[in-house]
Amino acid sequence: MASDELISIIIPAYNAETTLTEALDSITHQTYPNFEAVIVDDGSTDNTARVAKQYSSVDSRFRYYYQENSGVSAARNKGIELSTGQFVCFLDADDYFEDTYLERMYSAITGMGGDVCYCGYNYVLGSYKRKNRTRFKNGNILLEYILGKIKVHTTGWLIKKTLLTKNQIYFPEGVSWGEDFEFFCEVLASTESVFFVREYLTNYRIDHSADQLSAFSLDKIDRSFEGIMRLVNNGKINTNKTVENALVGYRLQASITYKLIASINRKTNITEIRDYYVKYREYISKPTFNNGLRSVKLILNKIVLRWSLKDLV
Repeated sequence: MASDELISIIIPAYNAETTLTEALDSITHQTYPNFEAVIVDDGSTDNTARVAKQYSSVDSRFRYYYQENSGVSAARNKGIELSTGQFVCFLDADDYFEDTYLERMYSAITGMGGDVCYCGYNYVLGSYKRKNRTRFKNGNILLEYILGKIKVHTTGWLIKKTLLTKNQIYFPEGVSWGEDFEFFCEVLASTESVFFVREYLTNYRIDHSADQLSAFSLDKIDRSFEGIMRLVNNGKINTNKTVENALVGYRLQASITYKLIASINRKTNITEIRDYYVKYREYISKPTFNNGLRSVKLILNKIVLRWSLKDLV
């Protein structure tokens, strides 16, 4: 397939020696060959560098860069800075692409003259894989994305690089939860030239270990709150009351409620759970934004949460 359009794949990696090979193999197997894979090692202390350098030593399309540990957002931003392609996409070191990912995404975005293209993704747990069913829609999808109707993983976007540079869109640094959601809200607020591939072309592992890029903790509630408030205060994203109500009346409520229930199920200290509930009760208690069956589920979970803590608050 002849083409002069280079795609930059940005791979942040931290202590990823056990999963990086599968991720990079999924890149070498792509049916679209005109790519560069920019591996940003975010201060790994294991054999991540050795694995990455094995690929860069035999295939000039792979490039390795090391930085002191600065977080996944800083690693992705460095990858954007180092990239030279007309389009960029992202692959975490513990996830992987289907073989036709680049070909199908490139064909869609260039065929329609778009700024952004997205696809669906699969959950992978051990040897088990299933589709995370989503809605597909062209055009202005910001509200549907906020409401979780359109579910796209970080790996599932192909973006024209000039859209990022012209609008100065970067991942928020110093943020370790929800940084991808903020980034893609910025992307979607900057263009309505958005198209999709109605396929599930990327694979997201949910059996992460604690020393990888993501781990569960109650203080992620604080980080989620701060992130959503940044979006509320971002005039480019929060352009009308519907968007603000979706952010505060659904997205924030769901984030707090489901994390508290997850904490109860994980048998986290109940006093700590109560303290977080009291801290954010004002937001949990607000009317829930109408998001169809998702709102019904959220309301029921809010009731369960109140009942679980009824003797403590």
